[in-house]
Amino acid sequence: MVNVDVNISVGAAGLNATKESGGGGESWLVAMAKALGTMLGEKAGNMVQTSKEMEKYSGSDSKEDAQKFSELQTKFQAESQMFSMLSNTISTALKSIGEGLTANARKQ
Repeated sequence: MVNVDVNISVGAAGLNATKESGGGGESWLVAMAKALGTMLGEKAGNMVQTSKEMEKYSGSDSKEDAQKFSELQTKFQAESQMFSMLSNTISTALKSIGEGLTANARKQ
């Protein structure tokens, strides 16, 4: 599922970059990095949102509030893992592409 989201976001960012710059703007690598950064930012936003929701239920003596806090804490952990996986994927992809371009440039 993450791969589909990444592909869609990268494609949309590429289309937007082309439209905004008339097709002659930044490199495709920069456009890809921006798109991936946007996705990572969305995941970070989800984590912040969940954290704020957790604050509402922390410190309460209510059983219902404790259950809701635990539910949100688990959601936060899942969002955190998704953020970490996406961050690692982005880092690996950009590094691999950059190294490939560097190796190709040396052969020219």
